[in-house]
Amino acid sequence: MFRKSILLAFGCSIFLMGCETEVKIVSVEPTTINFNAKTQSTRVKAQGLELRGTPIPGVQFTYRSDNTSVAEVSADGTVRPVSNGSATIIASTTDGKQGESFVKVCMPQELVCDPPAVLNLRVGTAAPIKCHLIDCKEETITGTIEYIEADKEALFKDPSAEGTFVGKVVGDTKVTVKGGGLEKMITVKVAEQLFAPGMGPGSGGGGGGGGNEKERRNKDPYNEGSSAGQFNHILKNM
Repeated sequence: MFRKSILLAFGCSIFLMGCETEVKIVSVEPTTINFNAKTQSTRVKAQGLELRGTPIPGVQFTYRSDNTSVAEVSADGTVRPVSNGSATIIASTTDGKQGESFVKVCMPQELVCDPPAVLNLRVGTAAPIKCHLIDCKEETITGTIEYIEADKEALFKDPSAEGTFVGKVVGDTKVTVKGGGLEKMITVKVAEQLFAPGMGPGSGGGGGGGGNEKERRNKDPYNEGSSAGQFNHILKNM
């Protein structure tokens, strides 16, 4: 009996096709994949199972996408989005058993900003550019928005308030907004600073100003001595 067992094991090692467990089910995890950015990727894992669900080791798989215009898959099962839509990733054994993972891609399709095209400033004043992403369902989605000033000599970007800029020099410049793989340009027009009556070049009131000057300083959020003073930190960095 012992010799028969040895012979049977030896026979199976030579004639694998006759003794290996047949794959009845192909399980693929995750079963569904949702992408909302082109930089994302997910690796699917396929496994061969017996009829009762017992895993079978060593099963080899090939992967393919039924819609490569929406999602692509590499030989090791790494799935990457291409464009909005739906696709199915199919894992196949050498004898044709298959399992599937369903992919939905809904990436940002629009970067919406306020103001939409032009930000108007005056020297020493601040204002924000507020942008958000819209996805393929026309819904607002969260995502990192980056605001990049073209000329640091013309604009100061407030590090404490996202997307807020202070005009430094009269003229036109640009801010590039990036997010969700999208990009748009906002023109920034910086005009001369407005002066209160009795102040400014040629007014003759630079040294006095009396109560009007004191009142103006207290209401000026960009003045070091202002009681408002919320933008004092900006002036210190300009």
